[in-house]
Amino acid sequence: MGACGVFPDGYWPRRPRSTPLYRLLEARYDDFRTVYDERFAKRYGYWRPVTDEVVRRYQDCGILSMGFTRIRCQECGTEYLRAFSCKCRGFCPSCTKRKSLDLATFLEEELLETVPHRHWVWSIPKMLRLHFLHHRKLLPKLCKCAWVSLTLFVHESLDRKDVFPGGVLVPQTFGGLANWNPHVHGLITDTCRDREGNTFPMPLITDEDLRGIEELFRSLVLKLLIDEEMLSPDLAERMRAWKHSGFSVYRGMPVNDTEGKQTLAEYLSRAPFSLERMTVTANAESVLYRGEHFHPGLGRNFEITDPLEWIARITAHIPRKGAKQVIYYGSYSQAWRGRERRQGISSTGREPPPHAEDLPSRSSRRKRMWAILLKIVWDIDALRCPKCGGRMKAISVIEQPSVIRRILEHLELWVEEEPRPPPESLKMVCEPDADYLPWRDDVPEIEVG
Repeated sequence: MGACGVFPDGYWPRRPRSTPLYRLLEARYDDFRTVYDERFAKRYGYWRPVTDEVVRRYQDCGILSMGFTRIRCQECGTEYLRAFSCKCRGFCPSCTKRKSLDLATFLEEELLETVPHRHWVWSIPKMLRLHFLHHRKLLPKLCKCAWVSLTLFVHESLDRKDVFPGGVLVPQTFGGLANWNPHVHGLITDTCRDREGNTFPMPLITDEDLRGIEELFRSLVLKLLIDEEMLSPDLAERMRAWKHSGFSVYRGMPVNDTEGKQTLAEYLSRAPFSLERMTVTANAESVLYRGEHFHPGLGRNFEITDPLEWIARITAHIPRKGAKQVIYYGSYSQAWRGRERRQGISSTGREPPPHAEDLPSRSSRRKRMWAILLKIVWDIDALRCPKCGGRMKAISVIEQPSVIRRILEHLELWVEEEPRPPPESLKMVCEPDADYLPWRDDVPEIEVG
């Protein structure tokens, strides 16, 4: 084996064991798992088996002893090892950041039209948020309510029902302090298109029009909850009469430059929390988290939390398996794009990117996406040999424990560890206790004074 551990200039593998989240989970996750039913089930719902799976995979993310890929120079034989990542959505900050960059690259290079886009946000009141915690299937439907509220206004304003903007909508579940706050972020074109490829300007939206879109959104969400039998018609009618309903719609300024669109795309799909703003005290007795902005309700921009409460808070944002994290509407929907491809219509209105030969399609670049992202975002060539400047490539994927150990012992990188016990959830029946139905009995309707 050539010189191993000699990395390309500027590229250094992350060290997950040094992060505050890894240390916290190693020290307190088993305690959290033990007391969950007693302390947190009433607030966050019955235990979800996906939590154990995602947390255990995160604890193995970036650890060489869990498997790696050998990357070798084709000319001089120099090589290094790249540890497997967990690829967990909505929990691992590193893997979520990679997916966020992947999405931003895909949108800019393959999807977004060369027209101004705006950042839209649809929010709901606090008293309705628990319904979306205990019924996560409602999150995509919340996106649908947001989209319909906008398109109804567009159709009414243009007096046409066959024109649509392009929309990339993401249901986010977290607030600035990683608290549960379901809302919808959208990247929306400032133009509309019909099915023949004709372009129309987006109607002028005044503050009064924005309030009208907000009222449409409120009516659609209330109707959704009534249809799902989670809200009584009487309470919904009283909420419609509130002067300050808690619903809100935000519309940002138009953005037309590449950097601005990419920043918005990354913001839409960012992780629920940031490791840079998280501090764990010695012995993991408390967690300090600094938010991005000043929190009016707390009177500060940080919060000190019990470690088990913090784990419960951040694991609540783990999406259920198969959940849609990014939803495309209008001229960005798959059906619309498929029809345009068959008709030979160019929706992006741009020439292929300079490095199109390296990115022939989103699916074909998966195996080397990490290296391409490093090159695009940080200008680091992780496949350039640090010794001779030649090209490097993955030569093998090492997954067998015995082979992993032999290689790491040979390189003096092996660290003896106690085997981690299997997740308790694998032994559990994945159905809630019949005597505890949090989405029915423990989310009472709130009386309005």
